[in-house]
Amino acid sequence: MAAATQPASGSPPAQGEHVAIQASDLDRSATFYREAFGLRQIRTPLANRRWFDLGHDFALHILDGRTAPKPSNINEHLAIHVDDLATVTRWLDAQRRPWTDLAGKARTMQTRFDGVRQIYTQDPDGYWLEVSDSRGVATKP
Repeated sequence: MAAATQPASGSPPAQGEHVAIQASDLDRSATFYREAFGLRQIRTPLANRRWFDLGHDFALHILDGRTAPKPSNINEHLAIHVDDLATVTRWLDAQRRPWTDLAGKARTMQTRFDGVRQIYTQDPDGYWLEVSDSRGVATKP
């Protein structure tokens, strides 16, 4: 096995901190992420953005001001892990929001090679989201 490499500076490898997206309607997007996935909002003093905790010191920053539609490419997506995927699909169905498997088959939940169940959906601005849970997957030792 190859030894782990470190940057030339000798500091530890980089870690993710946040991902930022731009919304056409800030409140609509914030409501979507809060209600669909139960994300906890993080306080920010800036009125033109909403921040959400994604766990493991990683955040979603939603910025106001989108004026053009987001190009649709399912392979460019944010992956979100939830405790119960069925709860999310019920919410999406109740809101009449479409969800698919990776191939685009409507209302189809797929299981990855490692046993993780997943779906794909889009937020109100067209950003693709992979939503997964790990029900039925053996606990790692």
